[in-house]
This record gives sequence, structure tokens and C-alpha cells, in this order.
Amino acid sequence: MSDVCSNLRLRSDFYFTAEMQGAFCVRVPAEGARIRFHLVLAGGCRLLFEDRDLALDLGLGDLVLVPNGKAHILADAQQQTGPANVMPVDLATAMAHGFDPQTGILRNRKKVPNPAPGDVDEKMARQMYGQMHGQMDGPTQEPTHGQDADMRMLCGFCTFDEAIRHPGLALIDDHVVLRGGDRREPLQQPPNELPYEAPHRAVLAAITDLATSRRPGWQAALARLMEVVVLEILGSQLGKDDLPPGVLAGLADPRISRALTVMHRNPEQDWNAESLARHAGMSRTRFVVRFGACVGVPPMQYLQDWRMIRARTMLRDTNLSMDEVALRCGYQSMPAFSRRFKARFGEGPGGYRRGLRKQSGVG
Repeated sequence: MSDVCSNLRLRSDFYFTAEMQGAFCVRVPAEGARIRFHLVLAGGCRLLFEDRDLALDLGLGDLVLVPNGKAHILADAQQQTGPANVMPVDLATAMAHGFDPQTGILRNRKKVPNPAPGDVDEKMARQMYGQMHGQMDGPTQEPTHGQDADMRMLCGFCTFDEAIRHPGLALIDDHVVLRGGDRREPLQQPPNELPYEAPHRAVLAAITDLATSRRPGWQAALARLMEVVVLEILGSQLGKDDLPPGVLAGLADPRISRALTVMHRNPEQDWNAESLARHAGMSRTRFVVRFGACVGVPPMQYLQDWRMIRARTMLRDTNLSMDEVALRCGYQSMPAFSRRFKARFGEGPGGYRRGLRKQSGVG
């Protein structure tokens, strides 16, 4: 798991801090394969999905992750469940009307000019603003540092290198919750929630402390902690019985895992299906069939993909020559390595490295 995740370059970043008053209902759209997360810093809210009758209540200190870019809705704590009861505002609209780029804060209440008495557009303007920002009886002042917010939440995302599609490496649930605050462990662990264990509580407490205190360097430190959370959740999925085909299902299978391990650690060796089957303790035919059923691709295709992922990492993170990178990825011929790399990523290894150096201002 560590080999896979380190080469796929998991990273975290932040969208904004949301400070909401009264009624609100914002639809977060689908977006690629990102793992969006929301950390409640004050008050509470509800998370809803348009495709299922679920209202997840979130309170102070709770952290929820919504993987695989799945669309979802964030609403005030009084919002009822079910699509028929929800009239969400698209996030783009909310951002256009309430985001302050200087502070990085999204609000649903902002100072609104008082219309002139008798203005024919006054009623319509208030109706439109109320639909976008919740019920509103009159102009309100800008909240100051979240003091007037009923709910305050940090929103961000984690993602792997999006140019790489590693088979089956994803959180399989539509949401995962870590419960914060001083609360007792439930008698029965609810689905989609990590166990209320000391390591989870410690990491979540550190995340909440960083997001609240905002000491120098808090964003970089919090991003690393969020990556720890994602890796922990990925690891916890290995014990599930219903894993879909992919690398997680392969790692969960004791025999297939042996073959994956030697491929990950020694991609330069001249592997074939027979030698990998010996590591798995299986016949060649049984190994090929079982590997495909678990991982979703044949073993030699997986090996080729893994070699390209390793090559991409070495080109990015080391100063090894192109020939040395090719050898360490199992290619004795530089032209063969270049052709494979270009077929996988759309550009040759030399062009890829030059592009990285240009972006960083080196060379």
C-alpha cells in the first residue's frame, strides 16, 4: 500500500472556509476522482445526496470525506432529507455571490445595498437573494472572523496524480466519517464511520487544532495530516469482503498480494506470468485467472502500468539519467521505454521531465 500511494503522489489542498448563517443549501458538483473533505469547526450541518434518501448529521469536530468526486449537498442542520425537500444552490453561484478571495471565506450573508423606497425591483431582488442565500428579512452586515456564523466549516480535497489511473485504488464508500468532539463510542459502530479509536481521535484532534489556530504553516501541516487520514481509510478497506476488482482486492488476497509485492519492489526484474505464479504459490493458469479476477487486469499489463508509474516518479523526483530510469523499470532498450512511456502518458520521458523543470523554473 505504501509503495502504491507514494508513487501516485497523493496530495491535499483547500477550497475555502464556509461561514454560514440561518438557512443554506449548496450543491457541490461532481469533480473527477477527487476526495472532498469537510471539517466542522463550529455549529453543525447536514450532508445529503441527491441519488439517495440520506441525511448525515455533522457536528463540531466531525470530518467527512466524500470520495470519487461524488456530487453532494451541504445544508443547514434543519434541512429535511430527500431530493424533493431540497432546493440547492450550485456552488458556482454561491461562490460568485459570497466568496472573498482575500480571506478565502465563503459566506451566505453579505452586506446588501438598501434599495431606494418604492424601488420596483426591491421585492424581486430580495426574493432572488433569499433563494440563493437562505431566508432573509433585510440587509445584514458582513460577519467578522466567523463570530456571527451559525456554522463554520473547512472544505478541501485530496487527490492522486490525475494523469495516472491506477486500477481500483479508491475509497469504495460514498462517504466516510470521523467523529470529533468529546463523545462516547457507540455500542455498535455505524456504517461508513471509522472506529472511535485513540489514533483516529489523535489525528482528528490535531487536524481540528491546526484548522482553528491557523498557526504559521498550518495549511501544509494539515494537508499532510489529511493524507494520513486517506491512507488510513484505504488500509482499513483491505479487511472488507466486498471489495471491487482492483489493487486493493489484490492486496487483500494473500497469494495475489505476494505477486503484487515483488512487482512493486522489483519492477526491473524480468518477470513473466510463470515466475510471478511461483511467488504466489499457484500454477500459472490459476494465477493468471485469479489475478485478473482480483485486480481487474492481467498480471503483465499491471506490471507494465506499474513500471510506467515508477518511471514517472523517478523522472519527477530524481536526477537519474533517462537510461538509468529505463533500466530500473525493466527496459534494456531506450527506444522501447520511450515508446511505452509516450503511449501511456501522451509524451516521451524527455518531454515530461523538461516540462516539469520548466514549471519549476529549473533549466
